Amino acid sequence: MIHKDAVEHIFDGPIPGQSLTNPKDKPYPWEQPPQFTSGKQLTEKIFFDLLKEDNLETVTTLMAQGTPVMDIAQMLLMTGFQKGKMNPDMMLMQLEPTAYMLLAIAEKAGIDPVLSRDDEVAVIEDDDVEEDLKTSKQVTNFIGSGGRFKDAKVAKISPTSVGPDIEKQLQTLDTSKLKASILAKQPQKESLLEKQG
Repeated sequence: MIHKDAVEHIFDGPIPGQSLTNPKDKPYPWEQPPQFTSGKQLTEKIFFDLLKEDNLETVTTLMAQGTPVMDIAQMLLMTGFQKGKMNPDMMLMQLEPTAYMLLAIAEKAGIDPVLSRDDEVAVIEDDDVEEDLKTSKQVTNFIGSGGRFKDAKVAKISPTSVGPDIEKQLQTLDTSKLKASILAKQPQKESLLEKQG
């Protein structure tokens, strides 16, 4: 049985094919040519957007609360796609660099992040970079079952995906303010000694 409040919202969504009836002079942002066609430029844009104080605090708080890194990366990229920043192929290619940047930020902030809901994503250590470069010519299957972006997985997350400039900036990132902010937001646990029973 459907709850009475749910019935009100069943028909709130767009009608199938509605986007095809929009006027040609007012297309959605994703129906236009993407703003970024260079992977390197888009990676830099995502990186500098992540470094904005509000964004940095938001993503670190989410990771500290246990939100999987891949979920955050997918959310950021899907938002960029909806705003016309990239096409679907570029969105998929940016999954690895975005996840790596988030992992590096988590490490600098002292957060032990959850990688994905099923934790099948592997992180490559620096000594494995050469081996990764050898195998980078192989085509990686990003899409999981169903062919949906939300099911996308990255077989290995490598530092080479962001390039040396961003990698260097990630190494020198100052997150001391973030650490203090995260600690302040942690819920205080009640001490067993303070309980009266």
